[in-house]
Amino acid sequence: MEAQENIPEFTLEALAGQLRSPSGTAGVSVGHTMHESNIAMTRNAFTALGLQEGDHILELGHGNGHHLKEILMSIPELQYYGLDISALMHKEATDFCDAVQLQEQVSFGLYDGRTLPFEDHVFDKITTVNTLYFWADPLALMQELYRVLKPGGLCSIAFVDKASMDQLPFTEFGFTKYDRSHFEVLMSNTPFILNRIPEYTEMVRNKMGQEMTRRYYVAVLQKP
Repeated sequence: MEAQENIPEFTLEALAGQLRSPSGTAGVSVGHTMHESNIAMTRNAFTALGLQEGDHILELGHGNGHHLKEILMSIPELQYYGLDISALMHKEATDFCDAVQLQEQVSFGLYDGRTLPFEDHVFDKITTVNTLYFWADPLALMQELYRVLKPGGLCSIAFVDKASMDQLPFTEFGFTKYDRSHFEVLMSNTPFILNRIPEYTEMVRNKMGQEMTRRYYVAVLQKP
């Protein structure tokens, strides 16, 4: 199991807000904790895309960006674009990539969680990890992802199963929870093809410092 950093104490509602969009001094610690607890999901989400040299990749909700050194140094000539709703995570990721000399491969921006500031058919691959719960209009954002993805491109969406989320009391505040069937219904209302949706189980320490078994999925969608 990955090492965890302690995060400051919050009310449940405040913790939920920080997980959605980290901010302030405490948000730095939250960002580190999210990176550590989500790294296995992140690796599986990127691996599912079958990255190749020269791919242009978009990630929604990149957090502090500490996963990018491992991913970008493993495959030459990848061009990565990251969007986040948190100004703090935008800064943290930019500073980290500058420090490890990845600035020529990365570009970061802020967005509103609804629309993507790109032309049509820009990206070969798209990924996002643990952001699905916060999408205000999932169908509209899926249409945006479809729009900016090239024909034949892949999109991976990693999310924790509803039953696992139900073990965490802070998820009662501002989270929309999905199980496999709920997600498949959502996807059936989009133009994407659901390529596959493998299930994973892992032991993690949750944001409240307790060990738990977490079940999650990495859905792989394809644009015809």
